[in-house]
Amino acid sequence: MRYLRCIGLLTVIFLSSVVISVGAPSAGTMIHFTSLDKSQTFQLSGTLYLPENNSSPCAAIVLVHGTSGINQVGRLYREPVLNAGIAIFEVDFKTGIFTGPMDRPHIDTFLPMAFAALKELRKNPAIDPNRIGIMGFSMGGGVTMRTAIDENRQRWMGSEKGFVASAAFYPVSKPLIKIIEHSSGLTGAPVIIFYGTEDSYGEGKAVPELKNMLKKKFNFDVTTVEYAGATHDFNRYGPSFSYADPAAIGGRATIKWDPAAANDSLTKVVAFLQENLAAK
Repeated sequence: MRYLRCIGLLTVIFLSSVVISVGAPSAGTMIHFTSLDKSQTFQLSGTLYLPENNSSPCAAIVLVHGTSGINQVGRLYREPVLNAGIAIFEVDFKTGIFTGPMDRPHIDTFLPMAFAALKELRKNPAIDPNRIGIMGFSMGGGVTMRTAIDENRQRWMGSEKGFVASAAFYPVSKPLIKIIEHSSGLTGAPVIIFYGTEDSYGEGKAVPELKNMLKKKFNFDVTTVEYAGATHDFNRYGPSFSYADPAAIGGRATIKWDPAAANDSLTKVVAFLQENLAAK
């Protein structure tokens, strides 16, 4: 309980410093849905959080966790995003699917799930179907970036429009470079990537390389926000630790809480979502 109180106190401090007010904790609604890939029999679910006193169809994001599952990282951003008038559909792509880095399925496994979440939101009368973005952390950031590849959108959505904005936190960009380079490009929706220079998955070098490739080959400007000295999961409150992950450099990753980077990312991601999910 003391640990949870610390998280709440720090969140209030951060949000106060960026002039975002914190309301009462939001009560969410559990929604069950199925993957667009009919060969996947996973029982998927997500929690829909609506902005307080929302009286008209509002913008929304699908929020995708990392390998550790739904945790304090997503909670850190919940109230600021809701206070900006944007709904959150926080999906659970871990329960009943995998337990950790060693049995985590290939990241493409999650694409028909993410697009299914988009379709699910579009059916909800409280949500504006034309103003839905996606935001993810680590594995979820990788899913976010892959849903921005137009070939993936076409495969799972057909002629339907995909996500209209993408916010990816440390999405493990190295493998993305070749994947996107040999694709037909992105959907054209705006993209922002947050990362630290000391990320154990090589983001310090890979994100700038990805940004340059997108500009050179596709004339696409991705917005990147770099935090000097920050590690993977820099916005995960708690003591520093390391863990085994075959996707990390040397098979081991380190995480360290960085309050300055976390605080700055709160401001910047809310501004990005407000700008790109605004009613036209």
